[in-house]
Amino acid sequence: MRVLGAVLAGGAASRFGSDKASALFDGRPLIDHVIAALAPQVDGLVVVGRDWPGHVRVDDLPVAGLGPLGGLCGALLHGLHHGFDAVLCAPCDTVGLPGDLVTRFGAGPTVARGQRSIGLWPASYGPTLLARLTSGGSRALHVWATSTEAREVDCGPLRNINRPADLELLTTRKGQPDER
Repeated sequence: MRVLGAVLAGGAASRFGSDKASALFDGRPLIDHVIAALAPQVDGLVVVGRDWPGHVRVDDLPVAGLGPLGGLCGALLHGLHHGFDAVLCAPCDTVGLPGDLVTRFGAGPTVARGQRSIGLWPASYGPTLLARLTSGGSRALHVWATSTEAREVDCGPLRNINRPADLELLTTRKGQPDER
């Protein structure tokens, strides 16, 4: 199975108040942590919704501003048109991604329990998702996941950084056990 990695990075970061992808954690931009976690697990990697040095950019489809589902749609169609069987996606602001997501997820559709924006999707779902978004269907990722009967898999403690306080807490707790 040829898997495309896709880092979802097209969000407005309105709760964060600045560019989340570039926010530093442990001396590196958040997006670089996600790229480093996904790259060894996939056969190719793209950044969706923004430019990032050294990586192919893929646009959200059918238009920007549709949230993670628009990013997923762009990634699925890119994967389909470039010979990939599946797309492993994760948002640019997630810390703690395991190094065995493809193995954990299996054939897909599969999402991380509690973090549906992390998932493995058949690339062949791209046209169906595009039709859904073009026709005004729900843009909610959980609705899409339910409609595709995506399995949920435990991926351990994952951290999604939505606010500066989330990043500060993660930085101060680095190396300490997770309380979840």
